[in-house]
Amino acid sequence: MDGSSDDENFVAMLTLHQSRLRGYILASLGDYTNSHDVLQRTNLTIWKKAAEYNRDLPFLPWAMGIARYEILAFLRDRGRERIVFHSDVVEMMIATEDSTFDDWHGSQRELHECLQNLSEKNKRLLTMRYAQGNSISKISESTGRSLDAIKSLMLRLRRSLRDCIEKKRQQ
Repeated sequence: MDGSSDDENFVAMLTLHQSRLRGYILASLGDYTNSHDVLQRTNLTIWKKAAEYNRDLPFLPWAMGIARYEILAFLRDRGRERIVFHSDVVEMMIATEDSTFDDWHGSQRELHECLQNLSEKNKRLLTMRYAQGNSISKISESTGRSLDAIKSLMLRLRRSLRDCIEKKRQQ
């Protein structure tokens, strides 16, 4: 890391993805206390390896890779305890989670691309509903459109996005 601006950006990315890392680790270990410990180790390792991060690549998959190794290290170190998964089983479980994450990440990318095809007005409506959490009635009030018109438009937008994503998956 070169300067405090780079450090701040890196910390912002790490902070943004904390809940995803926590969920990934918890799903892998199934125990909150151990997951918390592994998350702390993961954060420390991520920080130590910050200079190795290639900013041209997505942050989350890189961080998840580090979390994966920390999970395996934790399970290896815990090998003296009574109930421990064989490392092959753990690898298989983590690979399944990685595959699920890759599918989710691909869907997010496809959704983002499909959203770019919408008008600014429709993007604004979706933002009001899903990013800001406004109710349909609140959106109706703030836009001056009827409740039924907003409901119908939201239904059409969701269908349009679903169809767009399905087309992208078939390509």
